[in-house]
Amino acid sequence: MNPAALAVGVLVIALLALRSRLNVPPWLTMLIGGALMVALGVITPSQALASVDLNVILFLLSLFIFTSALEVSGFFEYVAYRISMKYKDPKRIMFASFLTSALLSSVASNDAIAASFTPILLNVAKLIKVDERPLLYAVAFGVTIGSVMTPIGNPQNVLIALSGMPNPFYTFLIYLALPTALNLVLTPYLMSWEFRGLLKVRDESDLDSLSDPGLKDDYLAKLSLAILALTIALGAYASATGYDMVLVFLIGAVVLLTLTRKREAVILGVDYPTLLLFVGLFMFVEGLKEGGVVQLILEYLPGLSTVFGVMVVSIVLSQVLSNVPLVALLLPYVSNQPNSVNLLIALAAGSTIAGNFTVLGAASNLIVSRASEIRGGKKLEYFEFMKYATPVLIVNFVTYYAFISSVGRAL
Repeated sequence: MNPAALAVGVLVIALLALRSRLNVPPWLTMLIGGALMVALGVITPSQALASVDLNVILFLLSLFIFTSALEVSGFFEYVAYRISMKYKDPKRIMFASFLTSALLSSVASNDAIAASFTPILLNVAKLIKVDERPLLYAVAFGVTIGSVMTPIGNPQNVLIALSGMPNPFYTFLIYLALPTALNLVLTPYLMSWEFRGLLKVRDESDLDSLSDPGLKDDYLAKLSLAILALTIALGAYASATGYDMVLVFLIGAVVLLTLTRKREAVILGVDYPTLLLFVGLFMFVEGLKEGGVVQLILEYLPGLSTVFGVMVVSIVLSQVLSNVPLVALLLPYVSNQPNSVNLLIALAAGSTIAGNFTVLGAASNLIVSRASEIRGGKKLEYFEFMKYATPVLIVNFVTYYAFISSVGRAL
């Protein structure tokens, strides 16, 4: 084993574990790790460049262009506002916010939805004089659960879908659509019980003073939704028939940029830090493999040949490594198992619902917390988050484990 590779691995884990205290974002940590692997001679510059999977980068770029266009159009803020005005009652707003953010996160960036929904819901909570935490948790839980069921729901799913999985749209949906739907039904009632003491006091009359953000660009919103829907349909067809799914999404994104005059604003709104995270991640993981660290880690990780083991390991380690680096680390091993499809789906589900364990389990949790705190609202405290999230995680885990195991045996 290469001692330099091990040292870089320890440094990266430390930076990820202490990211909140040190204020070092995961994307920078991954770039540091990748650069050090090259600088210390663990891998050559040519190996580093070859390790970067352009299919993944281009696929993510395409998805982020769609998400950015919807953000620029004001679509997410408008949806949050309409939910608040339609339902008014805080319990119903919590339910609707959870379900809407969940459904949107299955096709768009969960981080963007979390950032867009939080300010509106914080204003709603202040106006109707109710504790904002149930609404914040509704969005945090919603974007996590909703992003599980599709290969485009979050970055770690993209990584798994493009790892050689056959027909990823069909595979994700056949395994994960029903348990996700069940979790979308069960979780709001669980939240209603958990937050029962925080949803009683309200003053709906002040909601009328909430300003309507409107759609900033009606044409861009409709154009983005139409092209995204068509692209998803064609992408699903492409994945089922052996055509290049990445090319379909890239063409869709280019068509969108061609047809809008706000293309510069859309490009500026792309989530470039996540793209940089993946570039650094690919180089870092390549260094760990070349340095013999991955093999060392796999020797000490139990149960990676079972659905239960993969889910437990991915949930626990995602709290330290973050879910995307964790998936990149385990992916080569899991992909080579005899029942690899079952295990890949288990890895996708486990690494995603890890966000419903601690506030560090998903970037979207930190985005909700920060977006509330900078506007004078409450942040998502670490141990309080675990108190409310652990029952949700248990329900999610049991549901996904049962369905993945059952579908795996049936197929």
